[in-house]
Amino acid sequence: MRIITVVFLLNLGFFCKAQAQTAFKQKEEANRLILLDSLADLTQENDSLLRETIEMAIKLDSFDIALKQSANLINFINYQTNEREEGKKVISKTREILPLVQDKNILSKYYFEVADLYYYLGDFDASIKNYSNSYTYADPDNPRFMGLAKFGLGVVFVDKGDFGNASLALQEAIKLFREQKDTVKWIDVKNSMTILYGKNGFYQEEEKERQEIIALASKLKGYSNLSIIYYNAAASANKLNKQKARIDYFKKAILSNESSEYKTFFEPVIKFGLIAAYAENDSLEKARKMLNEIEKNKDYTKGFNESFYLDAKKKVAFAAQNYTEAINYGAAYLNLKKASNEYEEIQEAEHFLSKVYKKMGNTGKALEHFENYVTIKDSIGDIQKTRTLSYYQTLYETEKRDLQIKAQQNDIALLNTENRIKNQWLLFGGLGLISLFGFVSSRRSRNFGKKKQEMQEVFIQKTLTAQEEERTRVALELHDGVGQQLMLLTRRAGNSNDESLQSLAKDTLENVRAISRGLHPAILEKFGFTVAIQDYINAIDENSDLFFTIEIENIDAFLGEQSALHLYRIFQELLNNILKHAEATSVMIDIIKKDNLIKCVIEDNGKGFDYQQKRKFSKSLGIQSVIERCKIIHAELKINSSSEGTIVDITINNSLNINTAE
Repeated sequence: MRIITVVFLLNLGFFCKAQAQTAFKQKEEANRLILLDSLADLTQENDSLLRETIEMAIKLDSFDIALKQSANLINFINYQTNEREEGKKVISKTREILPLVQDKNILSKYYFEVADLYYYLGDFDASIKNYSNSYTYADPDNPRFMGLAKFGLGVVFVDKGDFGNASLALQEAIKLFREQKDTVKWIDVKNSMTILYGKNGFYQEEEKERQEIIALASKLKGYSNLSIIYYNAAASANKLNKQKARIDYFKKAILSNESSEYKTFFEPVIKFGLIAAYAENDSLEKARKMLNEIEKNKDYTKGFNESFYLDAKKKVAFAAQNYTEAINYGAAYLNLKKASNEYEEIQEAEHFLSKVYKKMGNTGKALEHFENYVTIKDSIGDIQKTRTLSYYQTLYETEKRDLQIKAQQNDIALLNTENRIKNQWLLFGGLGLISLFGFVSSRRSRNFGKKKQEMQEVFIQKTLTAQEEERTRVALELHDGVGQQLMLLTRRAGNSNDESLQSLAKDTLENVRAISRGLHPAILEKFGFTVAIQDYINAIDENSDLFFTIEIENIDAFLGEQSALHLYRIFQELLNNILKHAEATSVMIDIIKKDNLIKCVIEDNGKGFDYQQKRKFSKSLGIQSVIERCKIIHAELKINSSSEGTIVDITINNSLNINTAE
């Protein structure tokens, strides 16, 4: 019995010692985890430290710490290593601990970093889902990630072409960052708004907005994303074929990126853009030199950077007339873009391959890729027009909804006030309150109607701008694409003995050119408004029985490019109406400059029309477009019409015209 007791006591001693050692070890590991967590928070750029912290946190059931450092690790992968497949492994490992995390701020940050990862992988649907989760878990008392999540959603919607939702998300992000007084993020979101303007074809609004944020960002010390603003400006300049501005913006982007905390991430993207610009603008040696330098870093040519690298390579090869290489790089680039469904880039890649095959003399492949390009371009044009209308309709409906909600809130407040006063002054104040209510309701109704009319006018003006952009696009496509093909067909027909084919080819080419000129008057760009309108009047004079009396002063120096285009379209509409409807025999046209005013008078001796009736009830957009274009160029429009003829008087106040030539 005594031996058993001794053995029991010895075992008990060993057990207690083991327990004490275990407790000491656990305390030591807990202290080590606290230290690792602090170090990881401080650095956030040490892969091994982050992974060690995550493993120990999971081992000690510290799931909040594990998920927080997993978010930091995904961020490190996104912006430092670019090995995003490795990031998906991190997501897979942390999926099982998500239900065990208590801190919603940590969940919000984690979902945000995951959304970024999927965005760079091109999985937009997964990105949208995770940005939405980030917004859901964000703490309203600490709304930074609410703004970031909305910002992320806006960027993804822009890339998907969902412009209505993109606008709503970005506007909400702007509001949140403005409330937080976060100027840096506010500028970042405004930069995305400029991209949204550009994709809708509103280049004036885009440039105005961009210049404002460049001016503000340049004043902020330590602002890290100025290089991206310049990069996007270069992309827009390329769309407008402003190649010198494109190269200048890329150079500014490279210079700004030197002081950016994201220098390594953005450097290859920006430099590949400049290489492509050099190659396309007769600076092949500069392009080659820069390309050779950047290829020394292999990380710059793979992963997220690969498509930018291939784009630069194909354009350098094309400029060097290495057409086989250009096709190989171009095909690889096209396959990458097809995988991520980036429609604008796919369109550009098809057009590029068409040009290369044409240079090689392979007309079959050239035509195949050109047809793909035209199909995509036409499809994009239709989609963009639909989405542009959807975008403005969304803004209109949102504004209308907000006004209605505000009106309802005012009604509730007014009724509460009315009831309170009614109880005190029931006999004496009733009539006064009813009168006041009627006045306020009438005032609110007028204000709402005025606001609605203003929004409708803006909608029409933006639609006119989009229409002009679309006309320009189609005209250029007819000239550069279909026109070139028809010219080739005309030459081949000329070598045949078929006179009917020769005549048909020649007439078709001339018809296409006429349509192109009608859609976009190239003479306006080359020679200015004065020459363009005289040429247009001469064309009508030669092809109609109208007798013209004209006095036109040269006003080109007083009209900017957009003002000249709008005034030209106004004259087109008014003269076409005279031809079609007035039954006139003579037309007098005066265009004169006096002080700050430009006076334009068009008078005919036709049968006239009821201007007010036409304006209010006609389904035609003709008169309405004249009215809206006059508003755009700050012109006063007067139309006096009777059975003896019509006088149209347009007065442009040049001092108010924002498009006045410099």
